[in-house]
Amino acid sequence: MILTGCQTAFYKERPAKDDSRTTQPVPVPETSEHPMVPAKPEAQTKPPADTHTITIREQTIQTPAHQDGLLVLGINETATLPNLNLKMEAKLDTGAENSSVDAREIQFFERDGKKWVRFELHRTSKGTELMELPLKSVTRIKRPGLPSVERPIVMMTITIGDITQSVPVSLTDRSNYESPLLIGRSFMQDLAVIDVNQKHIATKTVISSNNRKALVPVTQKSYTRAIIKPVSIKGLVTVGAVEHMTLPDADTVLKARIDTGALTSSIDARDMEFFEKDGQDWVRFRLANSTGDLISMQEPVTRFVRIKRHGEEPERRPVITLNASIGDILVPTQFTLRSRENYEFPALIGARFLEKRALVDVSREYTSDTKQP
Repeated sequence: MILTGCQTAFYKERPAKDDSRTTQPVPVPETSEHPMVPAKPEAQTKPPADTHTITIREQTIQTPAHQDGLLVLGINETATLPNLNLKMEAKLDTGAENSSVDAREIQFFERDGKKWVRFELHRTSKGTELMELPLKSVTRIKRPGLPSVERPIVMMTITIGDITQSVPVSLTDRSNYESPLLIGRSFMQDLAVIDVNQKHIATKTVISSNNRKALVPVTQKSYTRAIIKPVSIKGLVTVGAVEHMTLPDADTVLKARIDTGALTSSIDARDMEFFEKDGQDWVRFRLANSTGDLISMQEPVTRFVRIKRHGEEPERRPVITLNASIGDILVPTQFTLRSRENYEFPALIGARFLEKRALVDVSREYTSDTKQP
């Protein structure tokens, strides 16, 4: 009935059928909204809105990662000394118990009956700064084959990412080291894990930025678009500050310190003798395992390295390659050979073993053991 009504209303002025050949039909207005009369295509096309070209700035923002509630730090981070309003480049070193900083021109003095230390703090965000801090203690550093040295210890508040700690820091000349600040285990304990594969991941950071043009309505303004990219630690296992390392070809197990401050791993080799075999350098030595037994071994020399020691002549050490495993990690590993008789651990695992394989949690030990030997 409604349809009939619409038709009736629409055709009420139409001529009779017999006159249709002589009488022109009444034209339908183009703006008609009658449901039975479709609008012409011209009526659906509106003139385009006014447009203009804007710049869209796209920024990729890296956000920090956490592992079991612990902040993931890279091998290098920017550290803030908030009490001193300074920033310094820092290296995270799981092989060191305490932190150290590049301090020179060190002088001791007394103030109000207490011992203080005055020094130049080098390579800060403000250049070289003269500092005066209370002296906490003096430590004696033992160096195999070298005379021991004394280093003053002060307390410093250090911030990396969302971690702020007041920790003991030794004052020493670090002019031969890339980073003026070294962060030891006492700062990381129970708060952070270390990923040697990455750098500067502790804070939200813009890692890339680019601009592109777009044609938009005049009401739209230029803007910045953020692309969030969390730090990835996918596929990495976690090892502790100390692990049992197996040398399957030598059928022996060594206790090893995990040391992100060293690139190349090291094992306790004694009574070394060099010889030539098939035109290649070889080395014969005795390997001290975790029980104190000495195992005779001979291996081809992969290369030699020159170790720089502050104030002393460089030392030339042989490097060999052995299969080494910690937990499920099994990889050919280069080891420098040296006597570690005066060290607590007969083996040291450096950063190259950890690359793309593991995070280091200094608050744990022997994480890879199903059963300790």
